[in-house]
Parts: sequence; C-alpha cells; structure tokens
Amino acid sequence: MNPEEHIEQMLHTIIENTQSIINDNQKQSFGSLEYFLGHIREYRDEKQYLTEDWQFRTPRWLGEYGNTPEEEELLADIYRLQAYIAVKLKGG
Repeated sequence: MNPEEHIEQMLHTIIENTQSIINDNQKQSFGSLEYFLGHIREYRDEKQYLTEDWQFRTPRWLGEYGNTPEEEELLADIYRLQAYIAVKLKGG
C-alpha cells in the first residue's frame, strides 16, 4: 500500500470512529465532533493532507481528562495519522 492509500485508510477509520461516537447518545461531544467530522471529510475529499501547511484541528477538549475510551482511541488515531504524514510526506 502506498503512503496516500494508507493515509486514506487511516482517515476512513477516523471518520468511522468519529461518526460512531456522534451516533452514541450516551456520549457528549457538545457538537464539536460534528464540526470536526465535516472538516475531516473535506480534508479527505480535497486531499488537503498533501499540502505543506495542513494539520488536524481537533476539538479542544479531545484528549483532556475524563474522555471516554472511544474518544481516547480517536485521539490516538489522529496522532498516529499526524505522525505518519510527518514521516512519509514531509520527511520528518
């Protein structure tokens, strides 16, 4: 799998996991995950992750104390993708 295909797969996982959290009425995303989901789909569709200055803009509260295990896993997926892009596409 080439780097772009791998990135697409990772983005797909992030989108699915975000949608799963949004759909769970027991979770409280305060609307910010819906906002994030719209942006991540746009980033994917326009391949913005291939641009030099692109970065994730995650909800501010994501990663703070008190998140659910699903939210923590989503954040871990985002960090893995950021690291992968930094190494494979930006040489760092």
